[in-house]
Amino acid sequence: MSGLPPPFGSDAPALDVDAGLERMLGDRPMYLRILARFRSDYADKVARLRAALHAADLPLAHRIAHTLKGAAAMIEARGLRALAVDVEQQLRDGAAPDPQLLDRLETELARVIAEVEALLAAPSPSALALQPALPDADLAQLCTLLDLGDSGAQDIITEKNGALRARLGEARMAQLEAAVAAFDFERALDLLGPGLAA
Repeated sequence: MSGLPPPFGSDAPALDVDAGLERMLGDRPMYLRILARFRSDYADKVARLRAALHAADLPLAHRIAHTLKGAAAMIEARGLRALAVDVEQQLRDGAAPDPQLLDRLETELARVIAEVEALLAAPSPSALALQPALPDADLAQLCTLLDLGDSGAQDIITEKNGALRARLGEARMAQLEAAVAAFDFERALDLLGPGLAA
């Protein structure tokens, strides 16, 4: 083994929502159903893994790590998947996983569950659909202001919040607001990528 995987940035999202939606061919209700199932089935998996290890049941611990790895891949929780891969490999080699690795797995699972709960608590797509999407002209103006580093971009985001949220979705809108609040206009422009202006 090469040791523990590199630490994941604490500011990086635990879930890649865009990739998860792409995996579901853009079917947001299906993605949310899968997230709800993940929360229901996997929130206590590290505790179960620890219990299996405490009982010296390495085959059961291996199965738990394996299923957690697959479920994390399905919802695009890449950090969680990477840690589960390392735990599974150590178990496959016939050894109990490094306690520090288990702690990191538990912490990352908690981050994933917190983000899943936030997504499930967000307004439904049907509620967002009641908001008219931001017109292309307004989106172009916002992109121009961001490109110039003009703080007027914040005014548009405030004024057109509902329409922009309808166009971007909850997760990307939250990322956009955070980027603009931090004056990271380059990141904000990336979030508004060319596909959104199409």
